[in-house]
Amino acid sequence: MDKHTLGHAGSGGSDISQAAQQPLQRDQHACQWGSGGQHANAAPAAPQPPALPWLASAQQRNPHLTPEVAQEQAKAETAKALVEAQREATKAEETRLKQEEVKLKRDMLKKGLGIEDSTNGPRSLVGRTLSTVQMRAIDWLWTGWIPKGYITLLAGETGAGKSTVLADVTARVTTGAPWPGEYQPRQPGRVLWLGSEDSIEEMTAPRLVACGGNLNHVIEIQGVTQQGRRNTFSMQDDLGEIRRWLVAARDEGFPFSMLVIDPVTSYLPGQKLRKVDLNDAGQLRTVLEPWLVLAQEHNIAIVCVTHFAKDTTRSMLHRVLGSAAFTQTCRSLMAIVSREDDGPHAKAMVQVKVNLPEHPDGSWKFSTVKVDVATDPRNGKPISATRPNWEELDSALTPQSMVGNARGPVSKYEAAFGMWLKAYFLTTRANLWQPIPQVKQAALSASVVSERWWNEHSGSYLEKRNVGGVWYCSPKNLYAETT
Repeated sequence: MDKHTLGHAGSGGSDISQAAQQPLQRDQHACQWGSGGQHANAAPAAPQPPALPWLASAQQRNPHLTPEVAQEQAKAETAKALVEAQREATKAEETRLKQEEVKLKRDMLKKGLGIEDSTNGPRSLVGRTLSTVQMRAIDWLWTGWIPKGYITLLAGETGAGKSTVLADVTARVTTGAPWPGEYQPRQPGRVLWLGSEDSIEEMTAPRLVACGGNLNHVIEIQGVTQQGRRNTFSMQDDLGEIRRWLVAARDEGFPFSMLVIDPVTSYLPGQKLRKVDLNDAGQLRTVLEPWLVLAQEHNIAIVCVTHFAKDTTRSMLHRVLGSAAFTQTCRSLMAIVSREDDGPHAKAMVQVKVNLPEHPDGSWKFSTVKVDVATDPRNGKPISATRPNWEELDSALTPQSMVGNARGPVSKYEAAFGMWLKAYFLTTRANLWQPIPQVKQAALSASVVSERWWNEHSGSYLEKRNVGGVWYCSPKNLYAETT
């Protein structure tokens, strides 16, 4: 409507102006009623802003409603509509998930998996004649230590050096560098890494660099996504995704040679078993045995890291944290232990169990060495890591010689020092009490003790007394039978 029409309407000389005044008159009457008797010629109410669509819709359905009631009714209807929409969306999502579950079960059945889900279905035996079996040789990643197609457990106490050894093994896989004591290089391979204990940026990557690894050949599993959300990896639920990656890498012509799970206990829970009892062999086998099948399918070495229980009175085989199912499922059990007699950085890698023909001829002695690998660009600080310095394969080091079957750690110095001590004092019968520094130096020179072992254990063999401010010692049970 133009200005001329608006001016003409304002003069009261047209039907349009009269019609326009009618709503205003109704509003005035409404104000009079609502105010309890306001005079009819009171000032007209201010014009109301246009109603929102949902409010206008409510007023059209019931014109007698006051604006306030209509507004609340419209809000309730909107909320109801949202609830209905969400209910329909939920039903659609449930239908989609059921369809996916049916498809997944069908695919698993095609692969011979998932039979345990049909607990009420008929069961029948499956077998074959052994004459139809194609024999094959065992394929080793590291002969005597890590076989392909099987699960290897790497166990040890906290701080023993498991992560350092694992980094060196990984580095040698990724570069094809010879194993300790060997000289023949190999084809480089890929490593799939699943770890939660150490920071990748601060610990794992620096260790791999310190050991000379090729980081381009190490793929870290950071987790899984489920319905758009990041979730924790589960050995129960995510085996299929690992299989998909292994197939893709094989199709590329550069398959994975090793899968690291560190520590294995962090990834056992899943949808079927929310909490896995480490002392329940049945539960552990349910989780672990499908991974053994996967290792066979793809000829990959699976290395699972675990810890020793604190009970040092048990043998190494029985100190692996959790049920015996761990040690029964694996084909190789490697233990990393400290050689306390030889210093704080002296370690040994011991083959505790190998259910395969090849056995190492002893245990590997090594020490951990700290090296600088890079500089932090944020603050200029050096980035340091440890690597193993492999020394020798010692045939005298066995699980029994390092940790007894029913006792704690056994020292190589115990028997040697006991015999030496008696011989030393029997050849100096003139004085059965001698200055401690003199006896200690003689023992160190004879290499029957270390400085640390003397300080911690010599009191078990020697009587000590202070005479005039000088400490003297004499052997206990000097004339007892030496065994």
